[in-house]
Amino acid sequence: MKYVIAVGLWMVALGACQVATFPQVVEEQEEVSGAELFGPDALTVMTRGLSMAASLERVLETPGAVEAFEALRRTDVSAQARRLADEIQYARPHLIGLQQVTQVRRQSPGDAIFGGTRPAETPYLDVLPVLLGELEARGLHYREVARVRNADVEVPLLTSALPSYDDMRVTDFDVILARADVKVSQAQVGHYQAHRKVSQPGSGPVELPRGWASVAATVEGRTYRFVSTHLEPAPDEAGLRVQLAQAEELIGSLRREALPVVLVGDFNTPANLGLVGAPTYRELLLAGYVDVWAHRLGMKTWSSAGEAMREVPRKAERLNLVLVRNPVAPVPRRLGPVLAYGVGSSLEEPRLDPWVSNLTGVVARLRMPQVATRN
Repeated sequence: MKYVIAVGLWMVALGACQVATFPQVVEEQEEVSGAELFGPDALTVMTRGLSMAASLERVLETPGAVEAFEALRRTDVSAQARRLADEIQYARPHLIGLQQVTQVRRQSPGDAIFGGTRPAETPYLDVLPVLLGELEARGLHYREVARVRNADVEVPLLTSALPSYDDMRVTDFDVILARADVKVSQAQVGHYQAHRKVSQPGSGPVELPRGWASVAATVEGRTYRFVSTHLEPAPDEAGLRVQLAQAEELIGSLRREALPVVLVGDFNTPANLGLVGAPTYRELLLAGYVDVWAHRLGMKTWSSAGEAMREVPRKAERLNLVLVRNPVAPVPRRLGPVLAYGVGSSLEEPRLDPWVSNLTGVVARLRMPQVATRN
């Protein structure tokens, strides 16, 4: 994702003034063998986007929603669920943060074109139940433990030249899944006050809220606050302002959290641009969060097609992140070792832009030092 030149120059100047004060959260790498990552006390997490063929923006911007609906109709939900189940089966994560979990419902005939307000309720497409069924069929037992509903948009769908219309309703969720052996409590969800509005042809602006979901998860006697979120994209300065405001809200809501925090999601801020290139990424690091990717063993990704680890291009844009933070403690806060790799579509597809990859998730297996916390 490209940022405007003015924003980049502004951040370079800001970085020159502030880089000396950057907090050294990871003071040293923990001197333990990488083999200990496969011990029972290591934590494995996944963050993964389930973006469908029709985004909310595409649904809103397409007259009659015909193109968006055709893209959805061609979606092979079973194939998508199998690919994701392959990734989960390989990693066996304790906790999974899913973003852009799309649910599509239809109403026929529709009433939205005439100003009706009855919501569409007939299921048309929903990948999450198919995924959970696929996991159960493989003997992998996961359950949904938290869900936040974000944007919920309903538009008229042109079905014939008469004309006649159905209604298509697209709802976006962020969901947390937990493995059966993980004890979960204190599920929480919330929305950011900062959010974007888009114009819908023939009607007023439509609000597109975004939110976060979190749980307290206990793995082998160790308890963590696991948080999943999806921040606003920032293709321009207006989007960047919303994204930064959402990040500030998120940081503030977790500031008093006593448990070690594992924060995952699609942050829409390119981590590969470094501290002075991506304002939101920088703010998260300044708040004491550590990007586990920077402390991983190796530079690989996993392809479900080849069932193998492959090298990640150095200039691949990283928007999906796993960040960790320990509460303030009188001992050095250390992280290590970390096994992290990208998941999503294969990187073997030809790309014209060397800055863009089609990775849509990250798996990380890590060890966080435990400090005294209050329950």
